[in-house]
Amino acid sequence: MTTPNIPQTINDTPMHLRTLGRSGLFVSGLCLGTMTFGGGDDMWGLIGKLQQEQADDLVRIALDSGINFIDTANVYGGGASERIVGQSLKNLGVPREDVVIATKVLGPMGAGPNARGASRVHIMNECKASLQRLQTDYIDLYQIHGFDPATPIDETLEALNTLVQHDHVRYIGLSNWAAWQVMKAVGITQARRLCPILSLQAHYTIVGRDLEREVIPMLESENIGLMVWSPLAGGYLSGKYEGAGVSEENRRAKFDFPPVNRERGSRVIAVMREIAAGKNIDGDLASVAQVAIAWLLHQKAVSSVIVGARREDQLLDNIQAARIRFSADELAALDNVSRLPAEYPGWMLARQGEYRAL
Repeated sequence: MTTPNIPQTINDTPMHLRTLGRSGLFVSGLCLGTMTFGGGDDMWGLIGKLQQEQADDLVRIALDSGINFIDTANVYGGGASERIVGQSLKNLGVPREDVVIATKVLGPMGAGPNARGASRVHIMNECKASLQRLQTDYIDLYQIHGFDPATPIDETLEALNTLVQHDHVRYIGLSNWAAWQVMKAVGITQARRLCPILSLQAHYTIVGRDLEREVIPMLESENIGLMVWSPLAGGYLSGKYEGAGVSEENRRAKFDFPPVNRERGSRVIAVMREIAAGKNIDGDLASVAQVAIAWLLHQKAVSSVIVGARREDQLLDNIQAARIRFSADELAALDNVSRLPAEYPGWMLARQGEYRAL
């Protein structure tokens, strides 16, 4: 029997909708990421400095393509990303019910010790501020941006439940949590009958499959949706960082994140280039980046892949990735070259479970 929220097919557009986790909320397979909106002369500026007019163009392209899902965070550009997203939807005349807005809370939004973290006070204050910046009455998906070791998990979950009860938030999610942390939170929500955890936003790419050791099996077991951030590994999977003619005039040269095993990555990209050379999209050969995104869309645990861009052509290229299909042989080749080395207890669980597998 298949898990209800796992897509069994992929159609020709990112409009292919899937339910997010154990809910009736439908989201597009691609989600517009807005980390490039509103940056200044800081870390966010290294990622992107798009202002209102440029952002409006990207939001319009995303919505016109069938994307109904937009992800942001209060810390992106110090709140500027949320303000720009909210204004874009107003400028474009988008009905609120036609778009799913996700944002996040955790990082510092002030100098004081209580202006950060996942405490009740910070969550309540920042949800109110995010609603104002986004110019909306409610947030569809409110996510805890990371694990706060200083705040008890039950305090965080009780605060989120209050926001849902007050209809400021419709669903809750987590981001960058370990499997055991998510499971502890799931246990608390079930025991106290709080609103359930709908999703986990995490880093997952064909050159960074660490999630498959513990997190993805847990997500599938608990029917929690997976939102993937940085599907191109900070631009590494654009293919511009391996092979002849590599340019250092790019974001990753200045902001080398997330980390990548370059030795394994070069082998993976070589296979991806071979597969891309055999894929045609409207007369153009597919790119390594498109193959990377398409691979994620073929992974059953993935609910939505967050794609961001600084230019219109980048976003359009990313959107076209949803049209790529892989044969069984191509998927096997990609899996073989990128598979994680076996670790304990994984290899022992597999060995001992062979004779009990259904």
